[in-house]
Amino acid sequence: MDGFSPTAEGIVKLVPSCNKLDYTPRHWHRDNYLISTEPALIQVDEVNAALSTDAMWWAKSLPRDLLKKALHNSLSFGLYALPQPDSSGSNSNGTKQVGLARVITDDVTFAYLSDVYILPEHQGKGLGRWLLECLDEVIKDWPHLRRFMFLTTDAMDFYRKTLGAKEWSEFKTGATKIGMVEGPGAPSH
Repeated sequence: MDGFSPTAEGIVKLVPSCNKLDYTPRHWHRDNYLISTEPALIQVDEVNAALSTDAMWWAKSLPRDLLKKALHNSLSFGLYALPQPDSSGSNSNGTKQVGLARVITDDVTFAYLSDVYILPEHQGKGLGRWLLECLDEVIKDWPHLRRFMFLTTDAMDFYRKTLGAKEWSEFKTGATKIGMVEGPGAPSH
C-alpha cells in the first residue's frame, strides 16, 4: 500500500469516511415543532446549557469544541421549537433547540442512545414519545442492527412503550454480563 502511514492520520486517509457518518438528513414536523437529523441545525450552546442542568444528572457540560465533535460523530435527533408569528405576522424569535436524542453508532450493527432530553417548558406535549418514534423509524431501516442499547434509572416503561425495549434480564443471554468502565468525565451521583 503506497503512501500508507500507520498513524491515525494515515488510517483516516486510507478509509476517508471512518470518522464521519454519512446520513441523508431526515425531518419530521408536528404542530410548531421540528425534529431533524441535520447536523447543521444542532445548537451546540443550547445542548451544552441543557447538559449542565440538574434534569440531566447523568451528564455535565463539556468544552464547546468537544461537545461539537461528539455531536458531529453521532446521529443526533434535534428537537426544535419553530418561530411563532407575533400579532403583526412576523416571526418574533428564531428556531430554538428544545430537545435531543443522540445515537452513538457504527451505522450497521450497534447503536447506543445517550443524552435524551426535552426542556421542562416543552414537556407534557408528547414530544419525548414523538422524538423516540422518529428515532425508531430510522433504526428499523437498519437490517443488520444487533443491539440498540441505553441506560436508564426511571424511564424503562417509557422506552418499553415507545421502542419495544426490554431490560437486559429479559433476554435469554445465559451468563452474559454487561461491563462498563466509568471514565473521568462521568458525573458523580
